[in-house]
Amino acid sequence: MNNMMKRFGVTFGLVGLFVLGACGTDEATKSAETTPSMEPVEAELNVPATADKDEAVTLAVRVTQDGKAVDDADEIKFEIWKNGAKEESEMTKASLTEDGVYEAETTFADEAIYTVQVHVTARSMHTMPTTNVTVGHPETAAEAEAEEDHHHHAGAEIVLEPKQAIANEAQPFTVNVEVDHEALAGADVQLEVFQDGADKHEWVKLEEAEGGYAGEHTFPEAGTYNVQVHVTKGHDIHEHIMETVEVK
Repeated sequence: MNNMMKRFGVTFGLVGLFVLGACGTDEATKSAETTPSMEPVEAELNVPATADKDEAVTLAVRVTQDGKAVDDADEIKFEIWKNGAKEESEMTKASLTEDGVYEAETTFADEAIYTVQVHVTARSMHTMPTTNVTVGHPETAAEAEAEEDHHHHAGAEIVLEPKQAIANEAQPFTVNVEVDHEALAGADVQLEVFQDGADKHEWVKLEEAEGGYAGEHTFPEAGTYNVQVHVTKGHDIHEHIMETVEVK
């Protein structure tokens, strides 16, 4: 009887050790599964290097940790701005499309070089790689814009008369404006009158008259005055010249 009890006790003890060992293994497995990985979250951008103006473009990023797809990112956004205009950047939220891949769609309004930066927040980590997208032909566009600007402003001739005046007397002025050797009609013509170092600038609006634009101004005291003539018409013409008027 005693031998039987001893054998029973040994068997029960071995079973208990196996059970405890199994429980320990399960707990270790669970602990390994629930302990956050300390490996960094990585983001691989997939953005086209070139695009056309106003073309729908897909921006994608693949997010992984320790080589495995991350499908539970807290937030992923693409920030886009034209180079040199970071303060005008726009944010676009991305959505999960497949294992670890998040996508968003955008269009580019101008021919220029843009920066695309993705902001990835996942598993208490943050990463934000960047890349560039060349839209259209920005150098050609810039040259065309400069040429157009030159065309709009080239050939304008502005003549202010007279160049002398008497203090405290109303002085008539005329301004003749020609573009491509033809008199410019229907423009807004104003004189900006000031002395060097003075904070106050006076403005005189001229009225269209035969052969040009006319108006008058009274100078309060003798001296040398700057008179800047501003000529504008629509969006195409914005000219100005600076003259000096001697007031006695």
